Amino acid sequence: MTSDHAPKIRPAQQADIPQIADLFTSVFRKRSKPDMNDLNAYLSELMFSHPNCTPENGSMVTADGAGNVKSALIILPLSYRVAEEPVIARLACAFMAAEDANPRSIAALIFQLRPRGDQISFSDSAAPVSVAHMKAIGGIELPVQGLRWYKTFKPVSAATGYARRRIAPRLPFKIGAGPLPEPTRISETKSLSGYHVTEATPDIYAINANRLLKFYAVAPRHTAADLEWMVKMSSGPNGRGKLVLAQVHDDKGEICGVFSFVGGAGGEAQILDLLSQSGQQDAVLDTALEILKGAGFAFASAQVRPEMISSLSKHQGIWYRHVTGVSATCRLIEFKQAMQNGQAYLGGIAGESWSRLVRDFY
Repeated sequence: MTSDHAPKIRPAQQADIPQIADLFTSVFRKRSKPDMNDLNAYLSELMFSHPNCTPENGSMVTADGAGNVKSALIILPLSYRVAEEPVIARLACAFMAAEDANPRSIAALIFQLRPRGDQISFSDSAAPVSVAHMKAIGGIELPVQGLRWYKTFKPVSAATGYARRRIAPRLPFKIGAGPLPEPTRISETKSLSGYHVTEATPDIYAINANRLLKFYAVAPRHTAADLEWMVKMSSGPNGRGKLVLAQVHDDKGEICGVFSFVGGAGGEAQILDLLSQSGQQDAVLDTALEILKGAGFAFASAQVRPEMISSLSKHQGIWYRHVTGVSATCRLIEFKQAMQNGQAYLGGIAGESWSRLVRDFY
């Protein structure tokens, strides 16, 4: 009988951070030796400092009788809406378990994602087994959003960077992750269409993103406080990119779209949101790609969203690759209908891609 034969599930506590950090490295960074002080500090802020965080909607752990953490589920409580009603969307960021964890405790922890009341539970970075877990608790998958599209600006640099990212985690002591990128600067030079891009403050980005998301029955409900927190948590002294908020102005100077991305010049610009006014999708996409190319990125990528496929098809050299699973569950019938009819917007900046847990600590 193992010491965690009777699983004890409880909210994560600050005192658990060193054990959770050890679990994270043993599961996700097996061949790496990250700076554990940096990782501990980051996990502490990520798990306990979000404006929506409470013990009831935050991260969870299972512990054995001696208090040893055997599995952990990092959860971020993000602001969403279903129709016009505000809800908390519990984003499952990372699930990890020790090799000797009791299988019953693992299953019990996963079932903590079952939605409570009007809450949403979702993942926009789920492995196939995690998608299966979500479906077991009533989750609906969005298979198209599991694809990413890619647009190359500098083929040699893009290929070299891609190969390094694929190989470095397997051979971290022979092939490092490369030098840290320089901070990104957005040029305000007008595009060929007369459109231009400027950086957006969190409050202005929130206003315009919420306006452009009105089409969706399920969508993030952005606030300046939430966005300020995400920008802060996207970077660090050893970080590989900072979250940038941008707005697209048409030829009259009016804001007709917004987009956000993480990355550093010379590498990948990972676009999180790319939102536009009706009829402006082509121009917003063209302008965003032109500006990112001018900023020195080797290539850009983003989650595929059905409404963008028509605009993407007008560009040469766009290619697609399945990367991750997107799945969510909620008790509300309006949510289920939105998931089934294409009116649910999940992820993007209100997802996990900006987190340093995705890109750093190698």
